[in-house]
Amino acid sequence: FNNDGPLGTFFRYIGDTGTYIARYDDLVNGKEEAIDVSKVDVSMNGIELQDREFIAAIREGREPNSSVAKVLDCYRVLGELDVALEQAGA
Repeated sequence: FNNDGPLGTFFRYIGDTGTYIARYDDLVNGKEEAIDVSKVDVSMNGIELQDREFIAAIREGREPNSSVAKVLDCYRVLGELDVALEQAGA
């Protein structure tokens, strides 16, 4: 297994008014120009924000946005897709 290169991934959003690329904690436009998002939230660290939300949910007695229950349906579909692809010989 070869894992050369940077860790992480990116998401490319193409809209009516522009293209944006999100990489972990950075957002740039299609010309790789940085987009200032420093005033969007208390932190630029995605893991920290997820942790903050989780702690807030515990304090407020609610289900966190990142709960396992909210992704179970997705995992069920992925499991069914895996079985279907395997049966199809893919």
